Amino acid sequence: MHRADLYQVLLWTRLAADGSQERKKRLTSDQLDSLEKSFQEEIKLDPDRKTKLSRELGLQPRQIAVWFQNRRARWKAKQLERLYDNLKQEFDSVSEEKQKLQEEVIKLRAVVREQATRKLGHAEKSAGEDQTVESTSVAAASRKLRGRRHHQNSAEHCNYLLDVDEFNPVSSPYWALLPSYP
Repeated sequence: MHRADLYQVLLWTRLAADGSQERKKRLTSDQLDSLEKSFQEEIKLDPDRKTKLSRELGLQPRQIAVWFQNRRARWKAKQLERLYDNLKQEFDSVSEEKQKLQEEVIKLRAVVREQATRKLGHAEKSAGEDQTVESTSVAAASRKLRGRRHHQNSAEHCNYLLDVDEFNPVSSPYWALLPSYP
């Protein structure tokens, strides 16, 4: 006889000799119905209720406690499953709505671009018909002058915000000696 076989025989003889190790019995449908009804009334099992159910059903108090534990675990898993299904359904609905809104935004942007292109085309067409060579050169000179003013204002604004000479540790003549790059 092998060592593993010998161990199993020894284990079985111990179990057979020990009267407290009974084989678990399956619950009857009446017992299950009664336990289920009790569970529906209250999920938690207090000690008084456990002993009362034990006497009524002819089961060990420990069996009742284990059944309630297992039933609560199944109940919790079902609750999580329902919650997940609800959240998934809500997510799918929101995702579908988001997709519709994105498609609508794309369509509206296309319409706006088309309208802007039409307006630009009309403006160029009417400007070309009304302008003469003289008015074109006056407008160009005016734009050039405005650009210079804007540049000067920007430079003054920058110097106002940050006086370069105040924060420059090296004297200005040094900078003048540096080669300039194109």
